Amino acid sequence: MKPLYTFLLLLLCTCVRAQTDGAAPPLAPNTGGVGGMLYDAESDEPVGFANIAVYRVESGEMVSGTTSDIDGKFTLKNLPYGDYRLEVTFIGYEEEEMMLELNNSERFIEVGQIDLSVGGATDLDEVVVTAERAIMELGLDRKSFNVEKSVASSGGSAEDLLRQIPGITVDLEGNVSLRGSGGVRFLINGKPSGLVGTDPATYLKSLSSSSIERVEVITNPGAAFDPEGTAGIINIVLKKKQDDGFNATVNLNAGTGNKFDGNLDLNWRKGKFNSFAGISGRYDERFFRGYRDQSGTLGDSLFSRYFTFEGDRLRESQMFKLGTEYSVGQRGLLGIQGNYQLEQGDNSNLRTTQFFNSEGELERTSIRTETEPNDESDYEIQASYSQTFKQEGRQLTGQLQYSNNDESEIENYDEIIVDAFEAPLGTNRQRSPTLEGRSRWLGQLDYEQTMGDFKFTIGWRSTLERLEEDAEFQTFGLGDFEKVDSLSNLFRYEEDIHALYASFGGKVDNITFNLGLRAEQAYTTSRLLEPNAETFENDYFSVYPSIFAGYAFTESTTLQASYSRRVERPRAWALNPFVDRGDPFNLRAGNPFLLPERINSFELNLQQQYGKGTFTGGVYFRQRSDIISRITRVLPGGVSLSTRDNLDRGRDYGVEVITTYRPTEKLDLTFSATGYRSEIIGNNQDESIDQNGYLFSGNVQGSYELPWDVKGQFTYFYRSPGVRPQGRIQAIQSLDVGFRKDILDGKGAVTLRATDVFNTRRYRFITETGGLITESEFQRESRIVYIGFQYSLNQLGQQREGGRRGGGGGGGDDDF
Repeated sequence: MKPLYTFLLLLLCTCVRAQTDGAAPPLAPNTGGVGGMLYDAESDEPVGFANIAVYRVESGEMVSGTTSDIDGKFTLKNLPYGDYRLEVTFIGYEEEEMMLELNNSERFIEVGQIDLSVGGATDLDEVVVTAERAIMELGLDRKSFNVEKSVASSGGSAEDLLRQIPGITVDLEGNVSLRGSGGVRFLINGKPSGLVGTDPATYLKSLSSSSIERVEVITNPGAAFDPEGTAGIINIVLKKKQDDGFNATVNLNAGTGNKFDGNLDLNWRKGKFNSFAGISGRYDERFFRGYRDQSGTLGDSLFSRYFTFEGDRLRESQMFKLGTEYSVGQRGLLGIQGNYQLEQGDNSNLRTTQFFNSEGELERTSIRTETEPNDESDYEIQASYSQTFKQEGRQLTGQLQYSNNDESEIENYDEIIVDAFEAPLGTNRQRSPTLEGRSRWLGQLDYEQTMGDFKFTIGWRSTLERLEEDAEFQTFGLGDFEKVDSLSNLFRYEEDIHALYASFGGKVDNITFNLGLRAEQAYTTSRLLEPNAETFENDYFSVYPSIFAGYAFTESTTLQASYSRRVERPRAWALNPFVDRGDPFNLRAGNPFLLPERINSFELNLQQQYGKGTFTGGVYFRQRSDIISRITRVLPGGVSLSTRDNLDRGRDYGVEVITTYRPTEKLDLTFSATGYRSEIIGNNQDESIDQNGYLFSGNVQGSYELPWDVKGQFTYFYRSPGVRPQGRIQAIQSLDVGFRKDILDGKGAVTLRATDVFNTRRYRFITETGGLITESEFQRESRIVYIGFQYSLNQLGQQREGGRRGGGGGGGDDDF
């Protein structure tokens, strides 16, 4: 069997000149770049899909690499100043080579048209060209964290991977927060997805971390982005297959305590088609345990309760994707993709509650067995089209998306009550079946035009969402379960949002700017159909401006300032007033009268690049009104009800620092720290809530090249004690470590990693309201050892025929 083919292409040129025609592409401070076009010397046809690599002259170390596009063009950017050797090879062509020197006077070198001569070897061993990207890259409006080569990206889910990203925290239930705020919206490849939008925690648990290339954090998005989310946007960029021919990637992982996951991604690119398919599966068992210690006053008497709970959570999921892209002529690209997800779960919990009187004596004990099987299915269909024009700098893009979610679950409760001497006092059997259906349409159209150093963008977007939830509460009697109408409900939610937006930006001397304006009309209706009909409509028109400005003091120092107005809309689950009675003394319910929270967000950041690293530091301020906050109310009998309510107003002040440092060629370090203070003013019934909260969190991540080409990595996370509405939280910390070894000539890898090495990821908090004090601790299994295997196959199709390259090509993203 012939070896698999890959290519390196070397350009030979005796002299180069600095680019003088047109503007160079945007470059990071203290970096340069090179660009050119590759043509067949005999046929004068462009040579696409050739691989270009850049090496340092002194050390021979590879710095970057790319492939030429369908028109033979290539560009390499953000190369640190220095002397380089540029090499390119391609099957059937002579090898070419050239020398480059990048400095302040010649930052971008344009080599023009390069004619490649037919010849060279035809039987070559495969050579895989890779360039190690920086862990963090700073953009004008975002921070990009490259995780493709991270050890942490193997053997886990997207939820596990996000724990490694500076500034992001994930609680034990999988809820993601950014800079201390849970108001985060997710994009997939820069676009909204119905699968992640309905339930981010579930999607992140199902998405394999090995399919993610990078994570982008956008804390002050512009007008082109949906304004939802107090804290901003997290954009998850999936790996893309752009090589001609057949590509396949497989990942298999196993963890202690019955944890298994795997995925297979296939891609076939030939001519004008780029088709892809993928399948992934996950099986995860985790124990959880904790306690809750409550004390308060009933009438004139003191009382206390002590809860302990322990159980297991089983989660199985399967995800499928299938799609293709087709090049329409030379300038159009049409794509269609379908995603389908299945998830099954089965949770079990043993909850023991001890009741004590005012003398501290045990009165009775409740032993409650809880089981909760659930099934969920999601599917999504996307169609997209993009069109460029003869006049460069003009592009039209559009997409249409439909997604559907169906979920069913049954919560079963069997309770035995005994007295202080363990004599039976009674039994209870209850269950709560729930059916939920959700559908969502999304349409979007964008047009952008570049005019020299300036760009103008205009767009439209509409989303239509419908949800229905039928939740019952049943008790066992007369040999069967009977519905309790007063404790059950039927709830519907409708939300239509229509937006028009425009932005204008560019560069004048050392100033970069962008101005945007977004206008939205929202129609929302909450309908409680049972047990008592009630409707709440909230239609509102809002304008969301955004401003960004950056000033480059030097090539390596930039100051940035930004402002955006944002909104946090209540989700359907926060609006449904159905009372969850899983814990009969700590109830949970939604609030159909919630209003959207309004946010004015300001940021000031300094970006500095120095010899061996980068530094970004900044301050931010958020002014908030109608704050959506979790509120606990005390009901008769000492029962607490956790719900959501709007508090009057508040302010957040924060400081964030992220720095990267590479003291040696083998060691990379990333330090990050975030500290903020939150001020909230509001009322909860007759109780005034004026809280000054504070919190600090930090993250240290390092990677080191060990002997035998083994890469080691560690991540340490710490979050300080802090204050929150109606209580405070305790400190938490964790340490993750991992190792990766490339095998099979770089086409495969084995990984070994351990999460929460010292088993310290425990959530502890204290709540005080209405005379009821609750101290809680909760832990989900987090100390886990994973072993994984990854393998990538790249079998190129026939690319040379009669000395010429045949076929067309187009697209390149396997997700759009």
